[in-house]
Amino acid sequence: MATKTSLALRLHGRHWRTRTLATADWEEEEFALDPNETGFVALHLWNVGDVNGPPVPENFSVDMGKPETQAESVRIAAAYIRPAIDAARAAGMAIFHVEPRNIALKYESVHHMLEDNDLNPPQPAPGPPEVNPGWRKDRAERIHGHGYMEWEGWQQMRILSSCEAEPGDQVILTSAQFDRICRSRGIKNLIYTGFATNMCILGSEGATRPMLGYGYKIFLIREATLGTEIPETFQDRLITKVALIEFQKHVGDTIGFDQFMAACRAVAAARVDE
Repeated sequence: MATKTSLALRLHGRHWRTRTLATADWEEEEFALDPNETGFVALHLWNVGDVNGPPVPENFSVDMGKPETQAESVRIAAAYIRPAIDAARAAGMAIFHVEPRNIALKYESVHHMLEDNDLNPPQPAPGPPEVNPGWRKDRAERIHGHGYMEWEGWQQMRILSSCEAEPGDQVILTSAQFDRICRSRGIKNLIYTGFATNMCILGSEGATRPMLGYGYKIFLIREATLGTEIPETFQDRLITKVALIEFQKHVGDTIGFDQFMAACRAVAAARVDE
């Protein structure tokens, strides 16, 4: 059945378009999305530095890294992601929280359509030995701090308090589970928010690139995400900007927060009038 015009989320997506190399440029395209076929995604909203979570560790770079970047992610979640979740819910969209194992398994809803392969994925065949034995671990600890994987805060983490999963929301562990649930509900479009733009938003389980691989239309709210900025880039959000360019060229469309909120309000009002 075609979407009623009054019940369509009318959004302008921004992406890179190549018609010829000489004319390749940014383009905006109007989308009319059926809310029943559209899921809202809050991805990797970790409560490090939050009121209910572990403090930002002094010796490890985890989650968003520097304290000012961590604090900014908490602010963005409260100022943009929380209102967007509420607006999406009022418009009739399904709400998904995509989280890693140490967080996702703390929520009962994660078990919906979760299969054994999601919890216990097959082990890959052994590869050749490392050319430089131990280098991958050493390199990771060079970035994150020696012993960061033993940080006690990993087990204290939940979803940020401002965006906690509510009854009826669905917590997601893997891309395969996410795809099964979306297909069972007729969902074809996914609107993402969360962290970090240059890392997990692009490539983690249930994130934009894996779900594009299943053929979903992918959107990202520009104001509702942040990259892992460092002191040299924090003021101008350079890492975030570059990651958004990468997303718009190779994954999907970005949309503006204000337009998303207005579109949701229009659909919610139309639903009341029906």
